[in-house]
Amino acid sequence: MCCKLSAEFLGVVVLDQICVSETETKLKLHTKDWKRVCVLKEGMVFRDELGTNYPFIKSEGVDLCPKRTKMKDTPFYLVFTSMSSESKSFDLIEDKNAKFAHKPWTFEGVDLRQCQWQ
Repeated sequence: MCCKLSAEFLGVVVLDQICVSETETKLKLHTKDWKRVCVLKEGMVFRDELGTNYPFIKSEGVDLCPKRTKMKDTPFYLVFTSMSSESKSFDLIEDKNAKFAHKPWTFEGVDLRQCQWQ
């Protein structure tokens, strides 16, 4: 089941889609400008509105920090354990204090109530 999203952070990082299966939650993102992108394995928080944290599993299409990939308009994915199908919203936050954090992005209170799950 997938839902299209259109959350943006500072007009640069775009959260396009969330897909939830029995085994994982997959978030699709891209950048609107040329950026050197990497994923903070230790500094990534993905939680629902009840405060349940979902552990990070892997990234696809982009490397883990400190190795950065220069990209623009190229989708990349963050994969976490499966989120509850009852969730109404979520936060996706890069810890600004994590090692290799460089302009960490934050998506808070991303609303899932309007989702047309397909």
